[in-house]
Amino acid sequence: MPITGVKTYEDAYNAAGILDDDAPPTALTEAAARADVLATSHYLRALASVRRLASAREPEVSPLLCEIAIDPPALPVRLPIEVWDAISFAQWTYRLWRRVDREEVRRARAAVDWLEQHAAGGRTVCAMTHGGFRRLLDVELLRRGWSAASGARTHENWSSWTYVHR
Repeated sequence: MPITGVKTYEDAYNAAGILDDDAPPTALTEAAARADVLATSHYLRALASVRRLASAREPEVSPLLCEIAIDPPALPVRLPIEVWDAISFAQWTYRLWRRVDREEVRRARAAVDWLEQHAAGGRTVCAMTHGGFRRLLDVELLRRGWSAASGARTHENWSSWTYVHR
C-alpha cells in the first residue's frame, strides 16, 4: 500500500462502524454501565463502540479523543497496512521517549484536561479511545499523577486500561 493508500484506508476505517457480531467482553460492558460518564470521539466506529457498550446512554463526544493519523515516512514501496502501523508505533515510541512537541501531544494534554473535568468530584469516566491516541493519553495521565491499574495493557479491540488518581 503506498502512502496515499494509507490515508485512504484510515479515512475509510474511521468512517466505518463496527461489525454486527463484534461484542465487547462482559467485564468492559459492566465497567461502562458503572461509569458516570461515557466519552468518545466523533468517529463512527468510536460512537458505534460506545453504543455497543451502553446502548441506552448518550456519550460525551469530543474531537480531542480522535485517533492519531499514521504518519508514514516517504518510502517508495508498497507495504501492508500492518507494516505502516508498526512504523507509526515505532515513530511514536521515539517521539514520546524524546518528548517531541507535536499537535497530537498537545491535543492529548487538552483531552486529559477535558477528561479530568468530567472526573471531578470522584466521578468515573469510561473513555472509548483508539490505540495510538491511548498511548499519548497514558503518558499525560501518568505525568499528572494518575496510576495505571495492574493488568494487561494491550491495543487489541475492546481492550481497556484503568487509571486512578493518587
